[in-house]
Amino acid sequence: MKQRSVGGNFAWSLSAGLIYAFAQWGVLVAFARLGTMEELGDFALALAITAPVLLMARMQMRTLQSTDARGAFGFEHYLGLMVLNVLAGVAVCCAIAWVVAPSPRAMAVTAMVALAKGFEALSEVFYGALQKRERLALIARSTIAKSALSVVGVALTLWLTRSPVAAAAALGLSWAIVLFCFDAQAFRREFPDAHPWRPLWRTPWREQGGKVKALFLLCYVLGITSLLGALRPNIPRYLLEAHSGQAELGMYAALAYFTALGGRVVHSLGQAVSPRLGRYHAAGEQRRYGRMLAGFAGIAALIGLCAIAGSALFGRWALTLFYGAAYAQNLELFVWLMGAAALEYVCVSLQIGLTAARELRAQVVLLVASVCVVALGSAYWVPLVGPVGAAWALGLGWITELSGSVWLAVRAWRRLGREEVSLGASVPARAAVDARERTAG
Repeated sequence: MKQRSVGGNFAWSLSAGLIYAFAQWGVLVAFARLGTMEELGDFALALAITAPVLLMARMQMRTLQSTDARGAFGFEHYLGLMVLNVLAGVAVCCAIAWVVAPSPRAMAVTAMVALAKGFEALSEVFYGALQKRERLALIARSTIAKSALSVVGVALTLWLTRSPVAAAAALGLSWAIVLFCFDAQAFRREFPDAHPWRPLWRTPWREQGGKVKALFLLCYVLGITSLLGALRPNIPRYLLEAHSGQAELGMYAALAYFTALGGRVVHSLGQAVSPRLGRYHAAGEQRRYGRMLAGFAGIAALIGLCAIAGSALFGRWALTLFYGAAYAQNLELFVWLMGAAALEYVCVSLQIGLTAARELRAQVVLLVASVCVVALGSAYWVPLVGPVGAAWALGLGWITELSGSVWLAVRAWRRLGREEVSLGASVPARAAVDARERTAG
């Protein structure tokens, strides 16, 4: 297999990730500008329902697939399991919408968004195969195409029909076009002898069922982790919709999306420093590991402080420019959301350092505690103060995780120091021997 440039792959991934984030934001702007606040609330509720379910359905299979160096499972196993998960996930989203959606229109929007995210999940299987070949440029081009089609399709459909259901259907259609016309074709070019769809109906499921079940048992824990991570920011939205209605939820979702921009920068930086953090920890180099993790956390904190200051100074102008004057009246909420995001950025930096130190189970415990705190805080504050209470609850959840993450990071750093001392116990004697040899020479 031809070696690809690490720097080139990183540049493609970062640019595609930023374009995707701006495109998702553009879809929200389109709903805010071309629809009503209630219609934006329907779309925000659909995202809040579908994101946890479909993220769990993905089970982080792309990560497992791209690192499956021994080829324990074939492409057909990943695709087969993902198809089953997507079918189940779309059904679950529709069932949830039938129970909680305030109107038939909101139910239909949720169904269309779930279908769109299902197509996106299937693309992840093709991305995993291409990533294994280090063909991140192809993945980036697919992401960019998906981003452009989604923004144009949603905005044009809203402008022509003024229907949020049709706009959500346009989102699904754009992602389906990329899946079948770009991702599948790129897979065929990279793997000329492979047929991506044929095994789904030609291979007897009773023969491959054992492999698919084994793959499911391997990655279901990762699915639960993804579910919890997606629930944390969405729990306040569920309660906000229940107590304040669609308009307040739509306004909250529009303001909250600004936080994703700083998060994208922190995640991209984490992708760059995580290999070195892993090497420093594996080599027992306490000083380098601690210095790099502290620097990373410091930069993340600085990004968060800039986000808070920028929202306080320029928030009213930015909200008026992108969403309209009605959204600019919620400057206090915007600043609180940026404060919660600043805590999130530092938590993400520490999570990457703890993953490098292989502190995995403890992170799950912190995640569960954080989700519980967000749920309790939302239940108490949202009925009292509305959207600002949702931001408070989210911030309190991040404070909970940040406190535990700092303690775990310090513990991992100190453990490295003890290992360094034990490994260095024989260094003085070795140095004396080296000195005698240099003297004799």
